[in-house]
Amino acid sequence: MVDAEQFRAVLGQFATGVTVVTLPGDPPHGITVSAFASLSMDPPLVLISLDHDTDAHRRLADGDDDGFAVNILARDQREVGEFFAGMTDDGDPLAEATDAPATGAPVFDDDLAFVDCSVYDSFEAGDHTVYVGKVEAAELLNPEADPLTYHRGEWGTIPAPADNA
Repeated sequence: MVDAEQFRAVLGQFATGVTVVTLPGDPPHGITVSAFASLSMDPPLVLISLDHDTDAHRRLADGDDDGFAVNILARDQREVGEFFAGMTDDGDPLAEATDAPATGAPVFDDDLAFVDCSVYDSFEAGDHTVYVGKVEAAELLNPEADPLTYHRGEWGTIPAPADNA
Protein backbone atom coordinates (compact mmCIF):
# COMPACT_ATOMS: atom_id res chain seq x y z
CA MET A 1 0.00 0.00 0.00
CA VAL A 2 1.28 3.48 -0.84
CA ASP A 3 2.11 5.71 2.12
CA ALA A 4 0.21 8.95 2.69
CA GLU A 5 3.18 11.24 1.91
CA GLN A 6 3.85 9.56 -1.45
CA PHE A 7 0.13 9.54 -2.28
CA ARG A 8 -0.15 13.28 -1.55
CA ALA A 9 2.98 14.00 -3.66
CA VAL A 10 1.63 12.08 -6.63
CA LEU A 11 -1.84 13.67 -6.45
CA GLY A 12 -0.23 17.11 -6.18
CA GLN A 13 0.84 16.69 -9.80
CA PHE A 14 -2.79 16.94 -10.88
CA ALA A 15 -3.72 20.55 -11.57
CA THR A 16 -7.22 21.30 -10.38
CA GLY A 17 -9.62 24.17 -10.31
CA VAL A 18 -10.56 25.67 -6.96
CA THR A 19 -14.10 25.87 -5.67
CA VAL A 20 -15.74 26.99 -2.47
CA VAL A 21 -18.73 24.91 -1.46
CA THR A 22 -21.20 26.97 0.55
CA LEU A 23 -24.10 25.86 2.72
CA PRO A 24 -27.17 28.03 3.32
CA GLY A 25 -27.89 27.28 7.00
CA ASP A 26 -27.86 29.67 9.91
CA PRO A 27 -25.10 30.64 9.98
CA PRO A 28 -24.05 30.02 6.38
CA HIS A 29 -20.82 28.09 5.94
CA GLY A 30 -18.14 27.55 3.30
CA ILE A 31 -15.22 25.22 2.62
CA THR A 32 -12.57 25.22 -0.11
CA VAL A 33 -12.92 22.07 -2.23
CA SER A 34 -10.82 20.83 -5.13
CA ALA A 35 -12.64 17.45 -5.32
CA PHE A 36 -15.48 18.61 -7.58
CA ALA A 37 -16.60 17.14 -10.89
CA SER A 38 -19.51 16.96 -13.27
CA LEU A 39 -21.21 13.58 -13.08
CA SER A 40 -24.27 13.48 -15.35
CA MET A 41 -25.94 15.65 -17.96
CA ASP A 42 -29.37 14.01 -17.62
CA PRO A 43 -30.24 14.66 -14.89
CA PRO A 44 -27.64 17.38 -14.31
CA LEU A 45 -25.48 16.09 -11.45
CA VAL A 46 -22.16 17.11 -9.90
CA LEU A 47 -20.14 15.60 -7.09
CA ILE A 48 -18.09 16.98 -4.23
CA SER A 49 -16.01 15.11 -1.68
CA LEU A 50 -15.87 16.26 1.95
CA ASP A 51 -13.57 15.09 4.73
CA HIS A 52 -15.46 13.58 7.67
CA ASP A 53 -13.65 15.97 10.04
CA THR A 54 -15.20 19.12 8.53
CA ASP A 55 -18.21 21.15 9.62
CA ALA A 56 -19.55 21.05 6.05
CA HIS A 57 -19.63 17.25 6.15
CA ARG A 58 -21.31 17.23 9.56
CA ARG A 59 -23.98 19.71 8.46
CA LEU A 60 -24.86 17.70 5.34
CA ALA A 61 -24.65 14.31 7.10
CA ASP A 62 -26.86 15.49 9.98
CA GLY A 63 -29.39 17.01 7.59
CA ASP A 64 -28.81 20.55 8.89
CA ASP A 65 -28.49 21.57 5.23
CA ASP A 66 -30.04 19.78 2.25
CA GLY A 67 -28.31 21.71 -0.48
CA PHE A 68 -25.13 23.53 -1.39
CA ALA A 69 -23.63 25.85 -3.98
CA VAL A 70 -20.33 25.23 -5.72
CA ASN A 71 -18.60 28.55 -6.38
CA ILE A 72 -16.05 28.17 -9.19
CA LEU A 73 -13.33 30.68 -8.31
CA ALA A 74 -11.60 33.13 -10.62
CA ARG A 75 -7.87 33.86 -10.48
CA ASP A 76 -8.34 37.02 -8.41
CA GLN A 77 -10.29 35.14 -5.71
CA ARG A 78 -7.28 33.47 -4.10
CA GLU A 79 -8.08 35.20 -0.77
CA VAL A 80 -11.55 33.61 -0.83
CA GLY A 81 -10.03 30.18 -1.41
CA GLU A 82 -7.50 30.74 1.37
CA PHE A 83 -10.16 31.98 3.81
CA PHE A 84 -12.34 28.89 3.39
CA ALA A 85 -9.29 26.60 3.49
CA GLY A 86 -8.54 27.99 6.97
CA MET A 87 -5.30 29.60 5.80
CA THR A 88 -6.35 33.10 6.90
CA ASP A 89 -9.07 34.71 8.95
CA ASP A 90 -8.85 38.13 7.28
CA GLY A 91 -12.29 39.42 6.38
CA ASP A 92 -15.38 37.31 5.83
CA PRO A 93 -16.32 36.72 2.19
CA LEU A 94 -19.79 35.55 3.29
CA ALA A 95 -20.61 39.14 4.29
CA GLU A 96 -20.49 40.15 0.60
CA ALA A 97 -22.22 37.05 -0.83
CA THR A 98 -25.66 36.84 -2.40
CA ASP A 99 -28.08 33.93 -2.15
CA ALA A 100 -28.20 31.24 -4.83
CA PRO A 101 -31.68 31.00 -6.36
CA ALA A 102 -32.68 27.45 -5.36
CA THR A 103 -30.96 26.72 -2.04
CA GLY A 104 -30.09 30.17 -0.74
CA ALA A 105 -26.45 29.08 -0.33
CA PRO A 106 -23.97 31.97 -0.57
CA VAL A 107 -22.59 32.88 -4.01
CA PHE A 108 -19.77 35.35 -4.65
CA ASP A 109 -20.21 37.99 -7.37
CA ASP A 110 -16.62 37.58 -8.62
CA ASP A 111 -16.98 33.82 -9.26
CA LEU A 112 -16.46 32.48 -12.75
CA ALA A 113 -19.70 30.57 -12.28
CA PHE A 114 -21.72 28.63 -9.75
CA VAL A 115 -23.97 25.60 -9.55
CA ASP A 116 -26.74 25.49 -6.96
CA CYS A 117 -27.59 21.96 -5.87
CA SER A 118 -29.96 19.91 -3.78
CA VAL A 119 -28.43 16.78 -2.23
CA TYR A 120 -29.30 13.91 -4.57
CA ASP A 121 -27.26 11.10 -3.01
CA SER A 122 -24.20 10.42 -0.89
CA PHE A 123 -21.85 7.60 -0.06
CA GLU A 124 -18.90 7.14 2.25
CA ALA A 125 -15.49 6.47 0.71
CA GLY A 126 -12.65 6.12 3.21
CA ASP A 127 -12.30 9.25 5.34
CA HIS A 128 -14.54 11.28 3.00
CA THR A 129 -18.17 11.31 1.88
CA VAL A 130 -19.01 11.92 -1.75
CA TYR A 131 -22.10 14.10 -2.09
CA VAL A 132 -23.95 14.06 -5.38
CA GLY A 133 -25.75 17.30 -6.07
CA LYS A 134 -28.68 17.70 -8.44
CA VAL A 135 -28.12 21.01 -10.19
CA GLU A 136 -31.18 23.18 -9.61
CA ALA A 137 -29.63 26.37 -11.00
CA ALA A 138 -26.36 27.34 -12.68
CA GLU A 139 -25.01 30.64 -13.90
CA LEU A 140 -21.95 32.05 -15.65
CA LEU A 141 -20.98 35.20 -13.76
CA ASN A 142 -17.59 36.18 -15.22
CA PRO A 143 -16.87 33.79 -18.09
CA GLU A 144 -14.00 35.91 -19.46
CA ALA A 145 -12.00 35.71 -16.20
CA ASP A 146 -9.19 33.19 -15.78
CA PRO A 147 -9.76 30.31 -13.33
CA LEU A 148 -8.02 29.88 -9.99
CA THR A 149 -6.01 26.64 -9.96
CA TYR A 150 -4.04 24.59 -7.47
CA HIS A 151 -1.00 22.55 -8.52
CA ARG A 152 1.98 21.20 -6.56
CA GLY A 153 0.79 23.03 -3.47
CA GLU A 154 0.67 26.41 -5.24
CA TRP A 155 -2.16 28.71 -6.33
CA GLY A 156 -2.12 29.65 -10.01
CA THR A 157 -4.18 30.02 -13.14
CA ILE A 158 -4.55 28.82 -16.68
CA PRO A 159 -4.80 31.81 -19.00
CA ALA A 160 -7.50 31.88 -21.62
CA PRO A 161 -6.37 30.53 -25.00
CA ALA A 162 -4.98 33.14 -27.37
CA ASP A 163 -7.33 34.28 -30.08
CA ASN A 164 -6.27 32.52 -33.29
CA ALA A 165 -8.10 34.96 -35.55
